Amino acid sequence: MADKEPSRIMETGNKADLKHRTVFRRIVLSVIILNITIIAITAFMYPPLLKMSNSWYYILKPVILLLMYIPLVMYITRISGPFAQTVISMGTTFGVISGMLEVTHISVENFGHLDSHTESVSTAIFMLGLFFLYGTAGFLLVKKRGTIVSGIQAGALAAGLCMLIVITFGLSQLFWSFKAIEQHDIGSPDFIRSRWTDFHAFVIADMFEASFSVLLVGLVAGIIFGFSGGLIARLFTTRKIIR
Repeated sequence: MADKEPSRIMETGNKADLKHRTVFRRIVLSVIILNITIIAITAFMYPPLLKMSNSWYYILKPVILLLMYIPLVMYITRISGPFAQTVISMGTTFGVISGMLEVTHISVENFGHLDSHTESVSTAIFMLGLFFLYGTAGFLLVKKRGTIVSGIQAGALAAGLCMLIVITFGLSQLFWSFKAIEQHDIGSPDFIRSRWTDFHAFVIADMFEASFSVLLVGLVAGIIFGFSGGLIARLFTTRKIIR
């Protein structure tokens, strides 16, 4: 009877872990599908957008990248090992925190009416904050005796979740705060370079382009800073052992 008790506890823990992973996977996949749906609805709600040159290029880029996020989510929720659940919980925690931080940044930019210098300084501060959070996720994971790879996974997950939160907020603004986005894009040199004649269509395409950029750059930054944080933790732990 005594031998069976630990196995029952382990089996219960495994079932709970599997349930958490399944719920997490479904939530993230739902957010991905939601964003693809928003892009499709926005594009077809304004037909003149489809008549602009290379408009499909701007529409498909974020959609393709979002679809590429799906196998990454499946991978991260199926990793095995003693730190698998910790990777998900750590990545989720820092992903949500960094996502809220970046949503605050976007709100300040769109509604704060900052001058160009203040906006640049604000952007730099918020970006450094995001990188610090990704690195912290990797650092704490490795400090808990995880591997460098698990640190990278935690940093990448934090960044991926952050960017999904960011583009969900950003794309939703096309429905409830379009004028603020349009005001922010007035005078954009990208509009002149695009040679488009419809500024309304440009604002939508610019949001699609921004979504693609943050999804790509954010994930790369998560990998780099997750690795850096994990490496620092490993060096810190090694020095402690030597002393």
